Amino acid sequence: MTPQRFLDVIRRHALIVWCVIAAGLALMFVFRNAIPNTYVGIAHVVLVAESGSARDPSVSIVDLPSIATSSVVLERVRNTLKLPVSLINFKLGVGAAVLGRSSIMAVSYHDLNSGRAIAVANGLADELSRYYDEISTQRYDVDVDRLSNEMTSETHKIRGLEEQLGTIISQNPYVASDQSINTLSEQLATLTAQRVDANATLQGDRAIAASLAPNSNLSKIARHEILTNSPSYVAVQAVAATDNAQLAVDRAGYAKGFPGLPGAVAKVASEKAYSDSLAAKALTDRNAFSATETGAIAQRQHQDALVAGDESHVQQLDALIASERQRLHDLPLSGELFNQLRSQRDALLTEYTSLAQRRANALANRAEASSLGSVVVLDRAIKADTQLTGGRTRAAILSLILILSFAIGSAFIVESLDPRIRRTEEIEQLYGIPVIARFGAKA
Repeated sequence: MTPQRFLDVIRRHALIVWCVIAAGLALMFVFRNAIPNTYVGIAHVVLVAESGSARDPSVSIVDLPSIATSSVVLERVRNTLKLPVSLINFKLGVGAAVLGRSSIMAVSYHDLNSGRAIAVANGLADELSRYYDEISTQRYDVDVDRLSNEMTSETHKIRGLEEQLGTIISQNPYVASDQSINTLSEQLATLTAQRVDANATLQGDRAIAASLAPNSNLSKIARHEILTNSPSYVAVQAVAATDNAQLAVDRAGYAKGFPGLPGAVAKVASEKAYSDSLAAKALTDRNAFSATETGAIAQRQHQDALVAGDESHVQQLDALIASERQRLHDLPLSGELFNQLRSQRDALLTEYTSLAQRRANALANRAEASSLGSVVVLDRAIKADTQLTGGRTRAAILSLILILSFAIGSAFIVESLDPRIRRTEEIEQLYGIPVIARFGAKA
């Protein structure tokens, strides 16, 4: 078909073409909003490697796309952002490509939500930077962790030995001294001398306490003081003394047969009995007081307290002496155990120092490996662009192409259904002979 014929067909059926285009555009705008837009967020990272280093970075730029789309990185980002999508579908929306021959790589994510597209793109860039550091230093991290665990184990062992040594020292403080036997002997001699002095003091206080024990003379003095302080007893005793004196006078002046003597004797006896009853009552009275007896009791109590303190002091010294003798007896065995534990502790300290030095070297190697190369986020995604290859824009372009194709095709369909002869080629095909000439204005 020649271009002229194509244009002729379009001109003859222009109305049909325009109607189909109009109808197609109307349908396209009706259904266009039913297709959601797809947004893409793009972040850029750069691989920074130490120049002039004798060692190469762990990972080169050509490996970054594979790392960025690895299941490890994707799973971490998915869990961090709590994305409601499976790992497989998540991976379909992730893109990573190196820009030309540079060390810059673009990390993109396609999503129906613009905010999520931006967040995921930035999350992928950040996680790629962290994961690259892990890969670069992983072998050193293993060594550091192993050495840290060994150091922790050695620390627990050292603490256990320190506790055992502390227990031995608390039981026998002299075990850690090189002059422990001489020190214990001197301490034992000092305690023995103190015990002799304390025992002498105890014996002296006991003798004084024995001299202050209650006696008959002291009791008579107390009895006299109590009775003297009783007015009724003193009055009766005075009357009895007068009557008793009168009885003595009567006996001296009269014969035994004098009739008044028996009555006087009976009166004196009655007064004595009454005086004795008053004396008994005064002595048993709760409020009876004797200054002499009270002072004697206080003195005896004070002396008894001194004796008790002396006995306690002697007992304490005896216990200390027994403890020192036991320490002196156990010193050889305790000293041997103490020396063994101390040797074990010193060996563990040496091993711990060696482990600490090896760990420091491993950390230095790790820092060196980390400095050889690192992934730096060069440009973070701050907005999401509408994806040109998908979504409503893509559907609109495809729909427009289909509408134009269908409109042009409709013109040719109507042309093929028209029975009228319009072209020279049709006459030649119908009659099988060539057309020699054409007449008319359009010939």
